[in-house]
Amino acid sequence: MLKKPLRYFFTKWEVRSEKWEVKKLKISKPLLLTFSFLLLTSSFFTGCAAKTAPPPQYMEQELSLEDVIKEAGDDIEVLKAIAEIRIEKNNEPQDFINASILVKKPDWVHMRIYKLGMLVRDFVVKDGALHVLAGPSDMKMKGVADEFFNSIFWWENLDGASMNGEEEYIIKTVDREIHLDRATLLPVRQEITAFNKGIHIRYDEPRDNEGFWYQSSLEIYMDDLKFTVKLEKLIKNPVLTEYDFRTPY
Repeated sequence: MLKKPLRYFFTKWEVRSEKWEVKKLKISKPLLLTFSFLLLTSSFFTGCAAKTAPPPQYMEQELSLEDVIKEAGDDIEVLKAIAEIRIEKNNEPQDFINASILVKKPDWVHMRIYKLGMLVRDFVVKDGALHVLAGPSDMKMKGVADEFFNSIFWWENLDGASMNGEEEYIIKTVDREIHLDRATLLPVRQEITAFNKGIHIRYDEPRDNEGFWYQSSLEIYMDDLKFTVKLEKLIKNPVLTEYDFRTPY
């Protein structure tokens, strides 16, 4: 049984009389409830979809390559990343892991990998050598660590580089091409050639950590592998402990 319609009043400007007139509108309660629900849910999802954007502080500036490198990483010696990583092979899901990653100049990486909260791999790449602290030894891990360093510390090892571009800054070396947003200096994508293989990195979803802006979503393509990395946090110059970058000998 239908409920008795509710009467609502609204005002409308009448062109002929050139004055506001009160109009009556009848709405049934079920229709009113549906309309209210749609308003609430649309407001909720609109609020959730809102994203923060980094300040376009370099929009009006024409920077040199030296300026870009200085602005991007002049005061950064170490970065610590807390990440979720999905691994695919030939577009098929392979694994899902959590990781704590330390990267330090000049090329050091310390990765701790967890599955279901348990440490399954712990290794250090230091001065070009792989040191395994826990888990199986696999030289592929060195390649993964190297690409994490290149993707996060993208401004390092740019000897002999050149830079151009109008819509983006494009930095080129013998084996790398890095595309940067001109307004924020955040990386957009990176192409790396190593051992006659192409490595492609895509960046997205800028995030702020106490004024330090970074891209929190990375997609790294290596041969038939794809690593989708979500950086839950990227910490600039964390305090290191004696266990960071230690090696078995």
